[in-house]
Amino acid sequence: MNLKKQKRKRIGLVDVAKILSLSPSTISKALNNSSDIAEETKVRVKKACEKLGYRPNLLAKSLISNKSRILGILVPDLRISFFSEAVRGMYEEAKEKKYQCIILVHDENELVEKEKLEFLSDIGVDGILLNSIGSKNNFKLYKKFKDEGIKVVCWDRNVDESLKYKSVKINDVQASFELTSRIIKQNKKNILFLGPISGSQLFSDRYLGYKMALEKNDIPFNKDLVRQTFRNSEDSYKTMLTLLDSGIRIDGIVSIGGLVTYGVGRALLERNISIPKDVILGDFGDNDIVYRLGIPFYTVFQNPYQLGKSSTDLLIRMIEKKDKNESYSDIIIDYEILEKNFLYK
Repeated sequence: MNLKKQKRKRIGLVDVAKILSLSPSTISKALNNSSDIAEETKVRVKKACEKLGYRPNLLAKSLISNKSRILGILVPDLRISFFSEAVRGMYEEAKEKKYQCIILVHDENELVEKEKLEFLSDIGVDGILLNSIGSKNNFKLYKKFKDEGIKVVCWDRNVDESLKYKSVKINDVQASFELTSRIIKQNKKNILFLGPISGSQLFSDRYLGYKMALEKNDIPFNKDLVRQTFRNSEDSYKTMLTLLDSGIRIDGIVSIGGLVTYGVGRALLERNISIPKDVILGDFGDNDIVYRLGIPFYTVFQNPYQLGKSSTDLLIRMIEKKDKNESYSDIIIDYEILEKNFLYK
């Protein structure tokens, strides 16, 4: 007796057709509730499929119909609560409209991003919710989706303007201006900008807003108070310690995101620097990890769940285009600057 486990063969459309002595096209039409198939046949086919465990092959079906009802979601980092909340909004909006989602993470790595985007193209997704690193090396790939007819909506970040992809995001320039201004109003004038300042429109917009706030408040720009870091806590932690050792005076910080803020906060607390008395922290988005520090901070709340739902709604409307005359515009999401853990509140 052969005790080896036999690989179970997946039941296909042709197998069901043979068992029921019907044509594959009749089986397909019955499962899709076609009006030219008798109700009795539909019931018979559906019962047989359920008993046999047959499920339509979505990828094969998409080759025939040129529609997969699958959306690809590209995310920088799911450890960041802003991104995970946005993806939740995408998933729920897609589910409501009968689409499936494939979620892929690029970890701010252009080679990984290239691999993930090529995969989404190869399996024939209907659309992509793109949060890209904006690499010039991947520009041809971004453009390829337009040529292939794959709809793309950029969320949180734009890509090259020449592609004319629609975007859903906050006004990063204005948000950074307001965040920096909030810190300045607390009589802080030596404000550090920490994070990338190029490589993505999002980074340069936040950097621009920071500089605009300094100018508006007659505070001279100091290039020594701009430090670029990777978007992770270890790099910002080391960068902050080095900066503190240099003797440069700092009384406020505008951070590009939560992981960066967490590393900065660790360094400040390790050196017994009082937050917010000595240094006020302000950041964008990922508050969950910053809460672990137990310190007061300002944050730009970007409504990630609504951003995710709005991005997906826009993408699906573009895919389905029920109204041929409908035009599509970028969507600006409302934001708020919140004060977290401030005792006087």
